[in-house]
Amino acid sequence: MKSTDRLGVASTENFGASRREFLRGLLGAAPALALPFFAERLPAQAIVQGHGQIKPPEPVPDVALLGSDGASTTFLRMVQGRATAVQLMYTSCSSICPIEAAIFQRVQNKLPDMAARGTQLLSLSVDSQTDSPAALAAWLRRFHAGPSWLAAVSGAQDALRLQDFFGKGSDSGDHSNQVSILDRQGRLVWRTYELPTAEEIIGVLRKL
Repeated sequence: MKSTDRLGVASTENFGASRREFLRGLLGAAPALALPFFAERLPAQAIVQGHGQIKPPEPVPDVALLGSDGASTTFLRMVQGRATAVQLMYTSCSSICPIEAAIFQRVQNKLPDMAARGTQLLSLSVDSQTDSPAALAAWLRRFHAGPSWLAAVSGAQDALRLQDFFGKGSDSGDHSNQVSILDRQGRLVWRTYELPTAEEIIGVLRKL
């Protein structure tokens, strides 16, 4: 069943968690084949902490972040002034996180003018102990990230705050597989389904 939210983005309901288990199994068996296949064909997934427009918009926790370039900053400084799609991840993940990155890669390929539009992608690590700036930079290179695709990590306590804000996922204590979209004031305005299509992300970014 399809419906249209207030921002005008079509959504699909009633997809189950079994799809995620299928994706994990296929990626584990043949990651080289699974990534490009699902980057183009993933449908919308099950609702975790709600899907669609966030009303009223929620300001992001302005925690300290360390970027892939080694520079210290804050969450708000990193996102303010740009519409930002945020995914939670960690670089040692070998199951869902590479699929998430493949979705961002597809968004990047379909929006080559992100810088001119004032939009960006942010891969936000929840593994403060392992994900150094060098590890984050290697992650971005692995998926051919351009200048409008950033990566950052917070401290351990702040990582818990960010997981609480963006979600811990429906069947895992690690993180949500939704993409959270922020407006240019650094406020959460949209949550996608788990493992969304690139088109859902692009549809919202284009309206901000």
